[in-house]
Amino acid sequence: MKKIALFLVIVLSLSLISCGSVPKESSENSEEASVSTTETSDEKESVQEENVQEASNEVEGSNKESDTSEYAIDSDRFTLSPVEFSYNLKAGWNLGNTLDCQSYDGLRAEVAWGQPMTTRKLIDYIKEAGFTSIRIPVSWGYHVSGDDHEINEEWMARVKEIVDWAIEDDLYVIINSHHDNDFYYPTDDHMDKSVKYLTDIWVQVADEFRDYDEHLIFEAMNEPRLSGTGKEWYFNAGDAEGVAALRNIEKLNEVFADTVRASGGNNTLRYLMLSGYAGNPDLTMDNGFTWPDDPADHLIMSIHAYSPYDFAMNPAGYNDWDESKVSGLSFMDKAKEYFIDKGVGVSITEMGAINKRNDASRQAWFDDYTKKASSLQISCFVWDNGNNGVGEESFAFISRKVFKPMVPELLEAFTKNY
Repeated sequence: MKKIALFLVIVLSLSLISCGSVPKESSENSEEASVSTTETSDEKESVQEENVQEASNEVEGSNKESDTSEYAIDSDRFTLSPVEFSYNLKAGWNLGNTLDCQSYDGLRAEVAWGQPMTTRKLIDYIKEAGFTSIRIPVSWGYHVSGDDHEINEEWMARVKEIVDWAIEDDLYVIINSHHDNDFYYPTDDHMDKSVKYLTDIWVQVADEFRDYDEHLIFEAMNEPRLSGTGKEWYFNAGDAEGVAALRNIEKLNEVFADTVRASGGNNTLRYLMLSGYAGNPDLTMDNGFTWPDDPADHLIMSIHAYSPYDFAMNPAGYNDWDESKVSGLSFMDKAKEYFIDKGVGVSITEMGAINKRNDASRQAWFDDYTKKASSLQISCFVWDNGNNGVGEESFAFISRKVFKPMVPELLEAFTKNY
């Protein structure tokens, strides 16, 4: 009954929020999305902030009794500091282009982007290959119904099945809200709908996984940004629209954290990953990112860094890697100062280098990258989208059909420094 009461309180507290759609990631919506970031006023911003705070307060306060009485808390499982815990994730792997597919096609969405159905044998191999952790990107918005975004039971069960396989193999597991940018668009005009969506989703996910121990981590969002605009991936430091979007992302992080904490049980202490602008560490730090107050003090910053871009992600960039280019990894030093030195853990939840027929250089890059990250207590998750071609988006790392590394030397270079 208390779970039902919590859900009703959240619904009532957000009853004035509109449930309309938000811009898709297409050029035809870019002008509308850009304009929406500028047509604001002090009065409108104040009202919007009050709505966000009211939603957070309702979520936080409605389940206080259940936090301590209805659900057990394994407090001895959550004793590491966020920095220590984040580093303990060490070498991770992404199950990319799988449960994160943008498809309404039910359970068949898992194979919509060309990857095979995930099997227990694959998860077992990830453990055997030397990975410590697995990130399971999940798109929820294509598997919901109704104004309250009720998650399809079969979809939730499928996510849970794969999570359970990984945890049974003693892997740490991250699940998130991935490719759901249409549903949490960080402009003032869309914040009410974004708050409702994120609250609805994480109420359900937090409830489903409440009793899981510290091996399960929740990650708020994936690369929230001004999709479909000229500032989707980059804006100049101090740019008004970009900074406004980052401020809204901070508010969404707070809603996420409050929602999870209010669900009780182990979620009151669970390690949580926050998101910056587009996962970009420099844009996030250069524009004064702040994190919410967390009574558990268990926050980790999730960043994405295919760095340096011209080597790791740009097909038209350079192909060779040597020690003279290691300075291109200096964002990690900056992240240590900005986050780690202040007690916030850091995990690079996506990184990798595309195949340019330059395996020797990629091996050297993986070695230098993870060596530096490990020395700074930063964990790394290699992005694997299953694309075993050459050039753009060619991030295949593990064969999901024959259970072998695409290039054994890359796997060794990635895992050995952890």
